[in-house]
Amino acid sequence: MIKLCPVTAKHVEAVAANLRHSDDLECRYAYGISGAEALREAVLESHIAHSICAENDEALGVCGLNGSIVWLLATDALTATPERRRALALQGRRWINKLLADKEEAGHYPMVENWVFAANVESLEWLRAMGFHIETAQPIGPSKQLFSNAWRSL
Repeated sequence: MIKLCPVTAKHVEAVAANLRHSDDLECRYAYGISGAEALREAVLESHIAHSICAENDEALGVCGLNGSIVWLLATDALTATPERRRALALQGRRWINKLLADKEEAGHYPMVENWVFAANVESLEWLRAMGFHIETAQPIGPSKQLFSNAWRSL
């Protein structure tokens, strides 16, 4: 099982050291920085940030909200088993529902969104399972690689 827990520097560094290759590549293409750097910046800049932990408190990922931008950077362990993938989809959907319904916590944004590397099929499938709309890919960032805008509203 997985759970949301308070983000800690230890969790951030554990996830940064074991970041999924697809997440690292996405950050490099979109922002021109490593996934580890993007994770540290995202935690500092976000008004909401949580660690995603295993039952033994192992950090599997970190997620958050910065304005209307929802984000998740994770290790391969987050989706290593069918049980974790199901839990991520179910708990992720609940978390997004809460963000959209709780205007005080979410900052009064009518939707949440982010740009996803179009080749990151696993992330796009997970976002679709959580009810996100996936737009047609277009080139963005310093690399001009294809990214799709993924968004969701109530």
